[in-house]
Amino acid sequence: MTWYLRQPIERREFVCGVSHMSGRYSRPPPSPPSAISLILPSPAHESAVCPMGEAEKCVCVVRKFVDHDEDEDDDDDGGLPGVHTALLDEKAAAVHCVGACAAYGGAAFAPHIECVMGPLLGCADHFHSDVRGALARTLSHLLKACVAAEPAAPWAKGEAPSSAKLGTASRWLLQRSWRTLISTFTHDDDKDTVAAAAESIAEVALLLGPPVLGNAPWHPAATDTLVGGALALLEQRHACQEAMQDLAEGGGVDEEGDHDEAVWEAASEVLTALPKVLGERWGPHLDRLAPALLPYLREAHPLSDHALAIGILAEGLHHVGPAGRHLLPTVLPHALRCSAADDTTCRQNGCFCLGVLGAHGGDAALPHMQHILSALQLRLAPEEDATVRDNAVGALSRIALAFGTALPLDSILPAIADRLPLLADEGENTPAVRCLIRLFHAQSTRAVVAPHLPRLLGAIAHLLAWEGSHSPRCPLDAEFEAEARGFLVWAVAESAEEMHAMVMALPEAQRVAILAAVQQGQS
Repeated sequence: MTWYLRQPIERREFVCGVSHMSGRYSRPPPSPPSAISLILPSPAHESAVCPMGEAEKCVCVVRKFVDHDEDEDDDDDGGLPGVHTALLDEKAAAVHCVGACAAYGGAAFAPHIECVMGPLLGCADHFHSDVRGALARTLSHLLKACVAAEPAAPWAKGEAPSSAKLGTASRWLLQRSWRTLISTFTHDDDKDTVAAAAESIAEVALLLGPPVLGNAPWHPAATDTLVGGALALLEQRHACQEAMQDLAEGGGVDEEGDHDEAVWEAASEVLTALPKVLGERWGPHLDRLAPALLPYLREAHPLSDHALAIGILAEGLHHVGPAGRHLLPTVLPHALRCSAADDTTCRQNGCFCLGVLGAHGGDAALPHMQHILSALQLRLAPEEDATVRDNAVGALSRIALAFGTALPLDSILPAIADRLPLLADEGENTPAVRCLIRLFHAQSTRAVVAPHLPRLLGAIAHLLAWEGSHSPRCPLDAEFEAEARGFLVWAVAESAEEMHAMVMALPEAQRVAILAAVQQGQS
């Protein structure tokens, strides 16, 4: 496919067109050199700046795409420099175009990364927020394309960071982009740009794991800096919030500022991604964040604030495990209240938090167990939202697995098994199926789980059949998939005839998935 730039089409329209068209093809169009060249300052526009005394000192800052008005020759004041919004749109579209080509080109775009990095990083301090925001999003696309061409070694949650796991090109690119992303997140004065940087940071952290957060040359102590930026957002002292406050009449804190959508997106993107990477190492950072998150759970705040605050706390507690049980007395009352809120997302996150607190609370959770189980039981009602109900099932599963025979399993396990497979929040299938598998393995609980074995097999078959079809709806964790396949092989070895009868009663797609898993395991 050959690209022709014809006149009189504007360059801005051309670049925007390429950016949008990149998303319409399974194979992207090649990156047009014209788009990359638009990121660089245009000498023609630089020469059009009219110096004006003190304004000369600002030329180096605003010289990119500054032009005089077309009618300036008619002005009586001798002409003033004017910023053409079309040129700013053109520059932002060019940066976005590079990111779009990298996103859809993947590894094929990697050879072009080095030649675009210089012009791109030159936009890091651009005065227009649209350009900076486009840059923040583009940098993550470039890193993904680089890793696609030079895959990094697999990482595990909570492992010690080691830059040796990254390829040479990935390290080179991180050295040039990671500081820019963190600086944008922590210091930019535009909320949408901060949110864009947060989204990219979260994506890169989940892609590359602990090595990107370690004491690496591209940013020493990156996690402390990121947490500090998130704290600034939560405490309303970030540069992007101060800029808005300065514009408000009469000064003071904007009453809507503490639950601004862009600010919350920025904070939650980072604070829910980092625990997934750091595991127990997130514990000290969670202790720093908790005092700043708890005020957002007060009744005076809207339910959207409650939902995000309890969600961030729950995600952190989930990944630090027992190391976070000292927060149980503080967080539990809020989780109970959120699980009964009018807002669906708030109830969903509240149920998830109850399951995490119960599972990792140990002996400290037992005195509160009746309150937790009663709250979760209410969320299993048929009229409840399906996503909330699935999270309640996942919460019960985590708690049942943690405490086993200390709980009334005769009444808890039917509530779990009878609702499998979970379709609204498919990720909750993992704790539910894992709970039944492990309780069936245990001699002390096998008898109470045995009646639910057909539903368990149906759920496993459902998940494996989806995975076999490469459906994006239900991605399986590799560890969980191996555990499920291993259970099938073990169950066949324990009682081949009984298993055969139950498997043959399954729908064809699920039956095929089970038989294939057993055969693969036995071989």
